[in-house]
Amino acid sequence: MGGRPRVDLAASLLSRLAAGSLFVLLGTTWPLWSPQDEFPRVPFVGWLVGIPAWLEWAALGGCGIALLIALIFATKVRVMRWAVVVSTLAIAVLVLTDQHRLQPWVYQLVVLQIVLAALPASEAIALARMLVISIYLFSALSKLDRSFFDAGGGQIVEGLLRCLGLADRVNVDARTLLAGGVAAAELLVAVGLFWRRSRKLGWPASIVMHLLLLAALGPWGENSQPGVLLWNVYFIFQNAILFGLAGELPAADLAAEDLSTGKRSVWPRRAVCCLVAFVILFPLTEPFGLCDVWPAWAVYATEPERLRVFVKAADRDHLPPSIRRYHQEPRFEDDLCLVRIDRWSLDACRAPLYPQNRFRLGVALAIADKGALGDRILVELDGAANRFTGERTSRQLKGRAAIVSELNGYWLNGFPRKNGN
Repeated sequence: MGGRPRVDLAASLLSRLAAGSLFVLLGTTWPLWSPQDEFPRVPFVGWLVGIPAWLEWAALGGCGIALLIALIFATKVRVMRWAVVVSTLAIAVLVLTDQHRLQPWVYQLVVLQIVLAALPASEAIALARMLVISIYLFSALSKLDRSFFDAGGGQIVEGLLRCLGLADRVNVDARTLLAGGVAAAELLVAVGLFWRRSRKLGWPASIVMHLLLLAALGPWGENSQPGVLLWNVYFIFQNAILFGLAGELPAADLAAEDLSTGKRSVWPRRAVCCLVAFVILFPLTEPFGLCDVWPAWAVYATEPERLRVFVKAADRDHLPPSIRRYHQEPRFEDDLCLVRIDRWSLDACRAPLYPQNRFRLGVALAIADKGALGDRILVELDGAANRFTGERTSRQLKGRAAIVSELNGYWLNGFPRKNGN
């Protein structure tokens, strides 16, 4: 099999893989998508703070049915396209009502589904390749950072060493070298997938990289949540289809598809191409505060802004048990307890905490309200690390009023939804 039949098969398999993976990942992170009240929910826009729970249930149900239809009827173009439209609109509603749901895999798979449903096979494969290459590129660039090297590669290197039983035997200098190797490997994969001559080596190298990530983040390493591991498994199958099975895309095939497409589909195709261009270029605005960390593909980077929430030891009993279990022991100097909102997110939602301080301030505000803490809550805010020096700006917010004042300064919403909405 070669040429167009091979490309058509690759596009069909990739479409099924995207729909099936999105369905499985939604199920794996089920608590994140249900209208639960255990972990705070922060909409992207303020007027969605009071949105009713039934609308989320309707969106979730519609999304699940649409994804199953897209998975089963991937070869029936019209049915598959309507299924993708429904699932995309449903996920848009769910994400807008809670920023936490904009996990990187959601963003990628929704865009990929749109591309595969709207465009002819060869054109869809070509744009999907550019999208995947940009993910590797921006992820690598986010790790070419002083803070990532100083952290010794963070979770990735620590998890890999733990998996190999070498965590206690590797010194700081060696960890820094390994951190550089992680960033360089991801960058080389992006370059290898971009150039046609190196692609035959690039995609097998990407699979090896994801296997190592599974070792680092799996049960014998960092023991990450299943959603994180499944996303890496998805990349293995995706790259085998997208860069392996699909093979090269002859210019003649792309030209033939362009000529065979009627005028009625010109504008939809242009809209999809503009969408992909936006997704590829949008991460360039992250240093200016326009693009969030995850849509910029800064996954496992250590440079982004940080936030810590503290409450007095005496106030722990004022908080619900679901929050009390994530308090650390009081600090000696001021009797303040760190609230591990990152662990709370992993346990309550089965997903990593959304990395923006805007969202995390909303979580802090919810904690203050649940415990009626008033001025007895402290938030420490760290700015993004300087790429070359690793230095950060740091400041404190004391009390609920200071948190509210800070949230009013963001152009996107940071206020959490009330329980029952």
